[in-house]
Amino acid sequence: MNPKPQRKSNLKSGTRNGRPKMAENERQSVVRHTRYTPEESDILKANVKRCGFKTVSEYIRQVTLNPRIVPRLTETEMTIARNLSGMSNNFNQLVRLCHREGLMSMTKEVEKYLERFRLIFAKFNND
Repeated sequence: MNPKPQRKSNLKSGTRNGRPKMAENERQSVVRHTRYTPEESDILKANVKRCGFKTVSEYIRQVTLNPRIVPRLTETEMTIARNLSGMSNNFNQLVRLCHREGLMSMTKEVEKYLERFRLIFAKFNND
């Protein structure tokens, strides 16, 4: 019967490879237990999901240590924001081109649309 192969250790330091040790002050070693009713637990889980956190612990830590929580954008909202940003950049380039080429009548029309984009961005950022 063949013996189990030994793991290789790091030849320079004599230690095993793997995840480096975390500093003592970075380690989350204190555990707090709380009790919830089933309804409260459902609400808590829904809030965790709505705010985009991965775990209930992470959510509770943020709620207690940083009272103002801003929900993270969903994938759909991020896609919309990216598209709006790209469209806004294109309009800015168009306005610059109109100014450079002397197309003042076109500039006013394009600037109206640009102002609409700014209003949409402002509303999007405030929600």
